[in-house]
Amino acid sequence: MSSLVQIAISIMSALKSESTLTSQLTTYASSPAVFTHVPEDLTDYPYVVLYDTGLDGNDNDAHLGFDGVLNIHSWSDQRDMSVIGNIQKSIYDILHNQELTMTGYNLVDLHQEFTTILRDPDGITLHGVQRFKIILQTN
Repeated sequence: MSSLVQIAISIMSALKSESTLTSQLTTYASSPAVFTHVPEDLTDYPYVVLYDTGLDGNDNDAHLGFDGVLNIHSWSDQRDMSVIGNIQKSIYDILHNQELTMTGYNLVDLHQEFTTILRDPDGITLHGVQRFKIILQTN
């Protein structure tokens, strides 16, 4: 399985299994609202989307390696920045410098590089963006 798919599976599993995050999110199809794409019929907030993942080669003599970033986007229709801020804090606690299991790969490093909260042009919707640096190798 590709490294990008393994990253998505691992991150999605970690985010969906932690109650400090899922208790802050709406549900969709009886599951916490954590997606790799937003369902067309989703009408409730808040939710989290994992996308914009990119990897470069970072091989050594013994292993194939990858170095890249992944972005996690949080969305809320509450004008209170603390909603997005609390979601971002939970995501940070789940992922920053944590060990994640990936079939066929060893996670060398995962840490947050950047975070911001933006207001959409509608004046209501808040959009949080977190960028995480990821380094992994084949095992």
